[in-house]
Amino acid sequence: MGWVFLGKFGIMWVLIVLILVSGHSDGCLEGERRGLLEFKDFLKSNGADADHLHPTWVDEKADHHSDCCDWERVTCDRTTGHITELSLDNIEDTSYQHYRMWFINASLFLPFKELRSLNLSFNLFSARTDNKDMQIS
Repeated sequence: MGWVFLGKFGIMWVLIVLILVSGHSDGCLEGERRGLLEFKDFLKSNGADADHLHPTWVDEKADHHSDCCDWERVTCDRTTGHITELSLDNIEDTSYQHYRMWFINASLFLPFKELRSLNLSFNLFSARTDNKDMQIS
């Protein structure tokens, strides 16, 4: 009777471990990583020193550390790998530069399916209103 109980108990532990391991993500999702790199390209194309502000946001071809869940200003759900928070506040210090309004295309944030918090404070962003390709549900 003791061996049968131990066998059933052992099988239960194996099942629990398999469920936990299969539900754990190995890092951020590729589409969301590419979305962050596109946002970085947007910053660069508008004259921001994006490499200085986001030195950890690198393409995997340039650096093997490409898990965007470990990047600065990014928070992920470690189980699903989805980005849940982006802290993009104070991207460009405007205290000593001329004030420049940046027009940001809101569709840049479409890849982030589970984004719950987006901090864009202390930036001079304005949203475009001509996002014809963007569908909001």
